[in-house]
Amino acid sequence: MKLVTKRVNRRAFLRGAMKGVGTVTVGLPFLEGLPERSAWAQNEAPVFGLFICTANGVVMQWNGEPERFWPPQTGALTKQNMSAAANERATCLLADYADKLLIIRGVRYPHPNNGCGHAQGLVQCLTASRPSGSNNTVTSTGPSADTIIAQSVNPAGVEPLTLYSGMKQGYIDEKLSFSAAGRVRAAEGNPYNVYQRLIGLAGSNGGSNGGNGGADLLALRRNSVNDVIREEMKELLGRSELSKADRERLDLHFQSIRDMERTMMEMGKACSADGLDTQAIQAMNSGSAFRQNGVIEQVAKLHMELVGFAFSCNANRVATLQIGDGTDQTRYTIGGQTIERFHWVSHRVQSDGSSGAAIPNAVNWHIEIDRIRMQTFKHLLDKWSQYTTPNGPLLDNAFALWTNQVSIGPAHSFDNLPMIIAGSGGGKLKQGQYIDVRGATNDRLLNTLIAVAGGKGTVGSGGQLNEMLA
Repeated sequence: MKLVTKRVNRRAFLRGAMKGVGTVTVGLPFLEGLPERSAWAQNEAPVFGLFICTANGVVMQWNGEPERFWPPQTGALTKQNMSAAANERATCLLADYADKLLIIRGVRYPHPNNGCGHAQGLVQCLTASRPSGSNNTVTSTGPSADTIIAQSVNPAGVEPLTLYSGMKQGYIDEKLSFSAAGRVRAAEGNPYNVYQRLIGLAGSNGGSNGGNGGADLLALRRNSVNDVIREEMKELLGRSELSKADRERLDLHFQSIRDMERTMMEMGKACSADGLDTQAIQAMNSGSAFRQNGVIEQVAKLHMELVGFAFSCNANRVATLQIGDGTDQTRYTIGGQTIERFHWVSHRVQSDGSSGAAIPNAVNWHIEIDRIRMQTFKHLLDKWSQYTTPNGPLLDNAFALWTNQVSIGPAHSFDNLPMIIAGSGGGKLKQGQYIDVRGATNDRLLNTLIAVAGGKGTVGSGGQLNEMLA
């Protein structure tokens, strides 16, 4: 993961040094009182984009199963009408952000499912290109939307921030972000590595130099990155030019760093037999702390926070997050019970195929998993509402697309794919609406988002979905 650094001056960072730790470099958020310390060029109004793809479909009306995903009716979304349906409809758990949402039903992939629906769905999710190959080995025949955006708005050579949450079973792993036809981009599944790169403590191999890097030493000493840059931080906070809003932005910025550090350390300790810091750090460095069965949503939340942090520092303009591999086997805990693996639940039988012993509670479990996933997405909305850009809250100057590789688990359907867009993309996207586009292909949706983000190119047919625009 290469960060956007060429476009900003050195004053857009705080730096500090500690013996044995090395130099720490922390990007600053937008400061209206000190524009010269900003990571934005004058009059720049970037739009940031995050593409999230989840696994195994959602529970919507199909073959006798109840509708438990979409809002009750198309039209205006309000906090009142969404809250009224929140007990039954997963999307309505986002009621607090009704006026920041564009929910779109009726979107389909351009190319039919003629093999493994999970793999083919992932390949088409951001490329809308015809899959090449068969079964789990399929690949794209074109680049993904994030690549086109990055090539247009990032400095040369700065690729999208490409992230992953969950276990990797080796059957269908990353298949979301493609740099070109047939070239899948490796996704970072370890939030600790992303964090180290963002604060300038990663080694040349992208990790922390074999387990004795600066971030590791800070954690062992129970210090924060904030402790290393404390002197520069105090000097900055003492500047009279800072507004009250600037001070609040900085407080949030530094608190976010500390919160992420603590969350990662606690997840590391959970993998330690005795809760030892050294074992916790080893678990974070190896990534084992973030690949445990059942922590997929915690890791997704961390990645969402890291993306928000990167966007608020103008360190990258576009990111992807794949949550779960193609046949996600996560075992969620529902009502205090660790349930059957999610892929089997989505099939409603004890099998990765279509036949097997029925799972009696499968539909209800899948409903609850959908609700958990919406709560994770709400976590992103909470965080992005706090981060600020030169043009207001990040959520108003970005978009986050939440979708799924397929629409319905048992059917592996490519029709009526779940599509939730949060954020107005700088005022360019409709807000507070639930619309039906009646069979429009996802290339049109993706091309609209590419254009909103300033991308110069298209995927698939090249058309757009004007119904999305404000």
